[in-house]
Amino acid sequence: MGGSFMLRKWKKVICYIFVLTALPYLITIFINGPMRLSAPTQKQQEVAVMSEGDSKAKFLSLDEYGMGMLAREIPMSMDIEAVKAQAILVRTGIYKKMAEKTGNDQVVFSGPYFSVQEMEKEWGDHMEEYYSKLKKAWNETKERILTYGGKPAYTPFCRLTNGKTRNAAEALNTDQYPYLKSVDCSKDIEAKGAFQTKEIKGDTYEIAKTDSTGYVLQVKNGEQILDGDAFRDQFGLVSSSFTLKKGKGKTDVTTKGNGHGLGMSQNTADQMAKEGKDYKEILAYFFEGTTLQEVAEILSETE
Repeated sequence: MGGSFMLRKWKKVICYIFVLTALPYLITIFINGPMRLSAPTQKQQEVAVMSEGDSKAKFLSLDEYGMGMLAREIPMSMDIEAVKAQAILVRTGIYKKMAEKTGNDQVVFSGPYFSVQEMEKEWGDHMEEYYSKLKKAWNETKERILTYGGKPAYTPFCRLTNGKTRNAAEALNTDQYPYLKSVDCSKDIEAKGAFQTKEIKGDTYEIAKTDSTGYVLQVKNGEQILDGDAFRDQFGLVSSSFTLKKGKGKTDVTTKGNGHGLGMSQNTADQMAKEGKDYKEILAYFFEGTTLQEVAEILSETE
C-alpha cells in the first residue's frame, strides 16, 4: 500500500512539473500564434528552387514554396475566397511544370516567392492576420488543382483587366486553351490605378491591331511592327491595353488595367467573393470547362 501511495504521489508531481514547464509556451502560442512557416496538413514534397542571385538550387517543401508564391502574388487584404482561388492557380502552375518534365533533368523552379521574413517585412503589423489567412487558403484547398483533358491547366491571372478578360485564341494565337474566354470584369475599371499615363520618347508609334477586347496586338513604328506585349515590356507599361497620344517628339501612353488580361482578374475575384461567391464559383467563371481535381485522383487515373 505504501509503495502504491508513493507511486501515485510521484505521478502527480511529474504532471505538475510538466504543466508548469509547458504553460508559458502554450500561452504564447495561444496569444500570438505560431509565426514560422509550419508544415500544412498536406503531403510533403520537396521542390528545387533557384532564386535570383543563387549559385545553386535549394530545396523547399512544395507547401513552403507554394505558400510563399501565394503570399507574393495576391494581396492578403482580399477576401479569403479570392485568396483560395489564387492558391489553386499557384498549385496548378507548380504541378503543370512538374508534369511537363522531360528526361531525367530535375525540375527547377525560378518563380519569385516570399520567405517568412519577407512576409513580415511586407505585412508589418498585419503579419499574424495575413499569415493565418494564407495558411487557411492553402490548407483548405488541400491538393486541388485545375485540369483540362486530365492534365494541369494553364492558369494565368492579372491584377486588373480593362473591363474584360482576353480570349486566348486571339491573345496567344492558339486554340490550345479553349477555357480561356473573354468574360466581363466591368468593375475593374472602377478600381484604383485602373488608368495610368506614361510619357515615352518618340512620336512615330501607332497602334496597328487590337483584339476584340481592346488589348493591343501590334504597334507600328515606321516600317517596324512590334508585338503589343513586347511594346508593353519595352516601356515598362502596366497593361497591354493602352492608347497613344502623340506630341512633339514624345507620346503619352494611357494604360487601362494592370497585367496581360488573361485568365483570372484578382480584383473581380475579390468582388465576386464579397458578393458571396466561393472559390469554386470564381474559378468556374474564369476557367469555364476546366475541372477541379485532387492531385492523388489524377495520379490514380494515369496508373
